[in-house]
Amino acid sequence: MKKISNSYVSMVWQSLAEDPNMDSSFIGLNLSNEESLDLVLKGLIKPSYDNLLPFIKDRCKNSFAYAISFYDEKQLKRLYESAIPVFDPPGKISMKEFYIIVWDVLFPGEDFKVNNPDNYIEVDFNDLYKKWF
Repeated sequence: MKKISNSYVSMVWQSLAEDPNMDSSFIGLNLSNEESLDLVLKGLIKPSYDNLLPFIKDRCKNSFAYAISFYDEKQLKRLYESAIPVFDPPGKISMKEFYIIVWDVLFPGEDFKVNNPDNYIEVDFNDLYKKWF
């Protein structure tokens, strides 16, 4: 069974939250601008994701794929906003398209489609950082 949680989706977005150590070159970028979006994805989201523990990375990936496959726009936006990002989401595309762009940066060449939701199990909040449960 693949372990998932909305909290793992939020972890992907946490690098976009206000941080006093954030490089000033990121401040004020507009994610509707493709160059700015690319800078944020490759300069904040990807390095942050790459620093996660391997089992957390796997759960974030599974959770992100599940969200893209099954969540509606409102749910996707709520998960993005739950990280309290300093950037508004891109205005010219849907949230699902935004998630897919992020997916392609984090997992190039990999498919996000979930064919069987029964292969996924929700992780309780108290177990998010437990490798085995």
